[in-house]
Amino acid sequence: MSGLLCTLLVLLALAAAATNPVLVVRGRRRLRRLADHARGLAVTVPCDLRDRELTDGQWHEGHLKLPPGGPGGPVQWRAKGRTAWEGAGGFPPLEAASADELSVAFRSADGATELRLHPDEAPMVLRVLRAAP
Repeated sequence: MSGLLCTLLVLLALAAAATNPVLVVRGRRRLRRLADHARGLAVTVPCDLRDRELTDGQWHEGHLKLPPGGPGGPVQWRAKGRTAWEGAGGFPPLEAASADELSVAFRSADGATELRLHPDEAPMVLRVLRAAP
């Protein structure tokens, strides 16, 4: 009986390791952000940003705060470790530069602004950035 219990525990541990619980939790958070934004709530989306003005041309991990009610409001940026939100002003038009299963990269025509985020959230963020004042 103890051998059966031990085998069952080993199988459960292997299944947990194979499903990678961190990716499951991140997926749930993404789905919640998408649903919240569809309901008209403000959401913060994790991303990597390189911008001449906001990040002095260096890559920084942080969050974009999308306005409540969908496209049309100001987008704000906050670098990881900071407490204050910065007005992102108007993002230049961004075009897709590269993609894989973990991130999609977008770049402005002059290369001054680059944005990397998860492919599931990319359409929502681009829709808001295109409509932002």
